[in-house]
Amino acid sequence: MNPRPEVAPGGAFQLLLLLVLLIPAIIFLISQQNALKSIRPENRLMQPGLVWLQLIPLFGNFWQFFVVRRIAGSFRRELVSGNSDSIFGADALLADGGSAWPTRSIGVAYCILDSIAVFFALIPLKNTLLQGLIGWAMMICWIIYWVKLTQYKNKLKRLTA
Repeated sequence: MNPRPEVAPGGAFQLLLLLVLLIPAIIFLISQQNALKSIRPENRLMQPGLVWLQLIPLFGNFWQFFVVRRIAGSFRRELVSGNSDSIFGADALLADGGSAWPTRSIGVAYCILDSIAVFFALIPLKNTLLQGLIGWAMMICWIIYWVKLTQYKNKLKRLTA
């Protein structure tokens, strides 16, 4: 009798693929959590730990919209409150290429494309070119969002230092 359980032929590959996809997702969620932690508690629109709800299958696809909007709103509140004594206000701070709602537009674009990609994954389609294009667009938006998220977090750290 063999005490070691048998692994299906594709099982090891599927496990490896899951790990390859899960590791960047976890690092991304840590980045979102740290971005929220860089904001003073009174300016946060959500608790940092709530970003982890995005790991729940299907629910996470809806929750990510909430997280992206709440992070952008929290950044905005932090930037405005930190400059309330300035005669120029937050607009002067954001004038260097920033946005009135930091990270929101690219974040929502990423969420929309991700939701479309999940929809296409659940419904078998013959148009793999379209699925591939949406997947690549989603990845590009995700990376840009992640970079902007980190940039604003670092900007806040410099302002409070």
